[in-house]
Amino acid sequence: MKLKLTPTQNLCVGYLESGFKLIQLGEQFYFIKGERRQKVLPKTLDALVNRGALAHTEHGHYMLSDEFIEHRKRMRETAKPKPVHH
Repeated sequence: MKLKLTPTQNLCVGYLESGFKLIQLGEQFYFIKGERRQKVLPKTLDALVNRGALAHTEHGHYMLSDEFIEHRKRMRETAKPKPVHH
């Protein structure tokens, strides 16, 4: 898994982490949540699959990969400042 993502790829991951659903309408893909809709290019989704951040299911759906979710958890844990005792 390649851990470096572009800003656009990070934005897509953020949409999925914040509860947006990814749907396909015709040839276009969109992140949907309530009334909000954001278009995403298929090549961006393909790049996320190739980097290991997204998994493409047999039913044609995209979801964050288990490996990537674990990586994000580890990154959040290491990002928390540790208390300093003087």
